[in-house]
Amino acid sequence: MQIPDIKVYTQEELIKKVSFLKKMREWSARRKRKNAKGKEMFFDTESGRVRTLTYGFDDKVTQALFIDIHGGGFIFGDPEMDDPFNQKLAEDLGIKIVSIDYSLAPERPFPAAINECYATVKYLQTHASELSIDAERIAVGGHSAGGNFTAAICVRNTITKELNIKAAILDYPPLDVYTDAYEKPRGKGFMARFLLPPKRSRIFDACYCIDREERRNPLISPLYASDAELVGFPPTLVITAGYDSLCSEGDRFAERLKNNGARVFHRRFDKAQHGFTLFDSPEGREGRRLIADFLRKELSSLCI
Repeated sequence: MQIPDIKVYTQEELIKKVSFLKKMREWSARRKRKNAKGKEMFFDTESGRVRTLTYGFDDKVTQALFIDIHGGGFIFGDPEMDDPFNQKLAEDLGIKIVSIDYSLAPERPFPAAINECYATVKYLQTHASELSIDAERIAVGGHSAGGNFTAAICVRNTITKELNIKAAILDYPPLDVYTDAYEKPRGKGFMARFLLPPKRSRIFDACYCIDREERRNPLISPLYASDAELVGFPPTLVITAGYDSLCSEGDRFAERLKNNGARVFHRRFDKAQHGFTLFDSPEGREGRRLIADFLRKELSSLCI
């Protein structure tokens, strides 16, 4: 099959192109926002005021913290997407959770979202005492685009060494935004039905960073990080899905982390599709158990 030429858009064209999709997602998200259990909190970070949904902060006992970063292809989503999972996770593990409502592309392209996520982690660590957070037990993780941001935060921190992240979770993350979506594994027959549509993926990638060559930046595509930028990663859980065009880049990143001394726990769900851990399916439930068990182990002193 011939690969279509890559169309170069202006930011204004991208905003117009995805406006209908964003309106439809916004309409479907209203009910989730109304029923969300998380408590809205705002933090004045060095990258501006950031909205979050929080769990467990009514309890003034000092607890471990998990910072969740939602998915949505860089252009959709909000913390309410992860609300049911975060509510249960906070209750089951006895931890606090902050889910970040970062800025969305194409209106706010790279580096807006990653700067906000990094700054929020830094703020929560710096203000741990007043928020009843154990600064020695902070984990960060995210689904899909949130996994990209998590990896980018850790890459940046290998240079700045500002953050004390005890564990990271990368759940079916896009880690190679540079490679054209049509050049990623596309599968055949039955499998192809579940993969991310490459035409749409091209648009999402351009929305996040319009300059394709700039997408080699390891803060955009962590797979392109140098070995030196991977040394010092915290213990990391990498979850990939066999019916996902992002699977191979997640697998490769896990291997690179291992080769650079990180303690990596990698699980590929061969018959799962992108986004599966948010589904009520056997694979989704197993994936959520895996995340909970990883946090329980890495933030071990929370087990009381």
